[in-house]
Amino acid sequence: MTRLLIIIIIWSWISVTGNASDIIMNNKAGTTLNPVQLFKDSTYEYPTGKSFLAGHLFEVIGETEKEYEDDSQNQKFKWYQVKTPAGETGWIYGDGLAVIVKEQTVPSNLRHFHKQKFSFDNGFENATIWVASINGRDNFHKQDYLNPPYSEKYLVITNHNNRSVHINIGGLNARGSYELADATLTDATGDGVSDFILQINSKMVGKSVENRNLVIHSFQAGNLKKIFEESLNLNYSDDLPSPSLYKQVEISDKIIRVAYPDYINCKNYQQPYNTQAISQEMERCLEYVTYTFQWNEGLDLYQPIYEPSRTPILAKIKYVGITLLEKPDLSARRYKQLDPHANLIVIKHHERKASTGQQKHMLTYFLVQAPTGEQGYILADKVNFQETEHATLLERYYSNPPTNKTDWTSDQSFITIRSLRDTSVSHK
Repeated sequence: MTRLLIIIIIWSWISVTGNASDIIMNNKAGTTLNPVQLFKDSTYEYPTGKSFLAGHLFEVIGETEKEYEDDSQNQKFKWYQVKTPAGETGWIYGDGLAVIVKEQTVPSNLRHFHKQKFSFDNGFENATIWVASINGRDNFHKQDYLNPPYSEKYLVITNHNNRSVHINIGGLNARGSYELADATLTDATGDGVSDFILQINSKMVGKSVENRNLVIHSFQAGNLKKIFEESLNLNYSDDLPSPSLYKQVEISDKIIRVAYPDYINCKNYQQPYNTQAISQEMERCLEYVTYTFQWNEGLDLYQPIYEPSRTPILAKIKYVGITLLEKPDLSARRYKQLDPHANLIVIKHHERKASTGQQKHMLTYFLVQAPTGEQGYILADKVNFQETEHATLLERYYSNPPTNKTDWTSDQSFITIRSLRDTSVSHK
């Protein structure tokens, strides 16, 4: 009889505490994003006196139909009825609880991770990854239909002890939106534990340029830590993208290399060549920029190995018989035929809008210097770039330059992950 009673007590404890994986698999999981209080009902009037730190897993058993104002009356969220691992029930306000998303709303690049088991370290050897969100609205107006939606999306990692850590991977608010564009799980730091390599794209209201950020999160002593972040955007001018669009980043074992052709104001040009200044609005000088980071195990972060290097951009002409022009104009004097095998230094990009009948187009030239020292202009579409990862992209740009640079886009990936110590998994 005593043994039976013990078995019943143990079974009851298991049934109320719940298994983290089961709660997630049954689409009932919610995790705290910051410290929260448990209330007796869906108001702030009756606190239970119990509070929970960030990363606590709950079983979500109900929610309110309506959204309610937060303490500061700045936003509105639902209340969620939850069950604690000890079997107690209560209510948590929705601004602090990320709830598992419906299957059909899981981003395509995270479906391989959602509800899957992965092994990390320091208590997360048997962890489950899942996607969660908070959803509400900003409380700017009395009429809810005028209030813009507010949301945040998270990648959550939960261990068997109901403890979670999370990464913010998306969101929407009155200022704009951001979302996960690419996710890879691989050992970038060489410590035997997989790291999260993420690309987050964002768009601000009223801005035409999409911002891209590379972010790496690593498990450090049982917590997720952001160990690297780099803005990938390259600008021609304010709110205008560069023809290069984004930095090219190569991630290998403990090393991150960044490279890109930089379009800069010619007053800031650092190479020892004459830029033949004509118009600040019509031209940019070009330099090839590279820099490298190395993983520092003692500091648990990536550190730059050296200062950014700026060198000339090199190119070759595509066709035999191309001659230098004295000015960026097809009617200008021609005075030097170029050797098709010679490396040219591309000093400057020069552009102007032109019209053919009713159709407008962009004429682009390069100021180049031959190995013999002569400088002159050639049409930009007559050039092949050398020694740059952006060569194919730039060739496409100069074959038909857009009249408005905000129309210049590309779907190509600018992040390359070389073979690392473990098998990486990436989905786009």
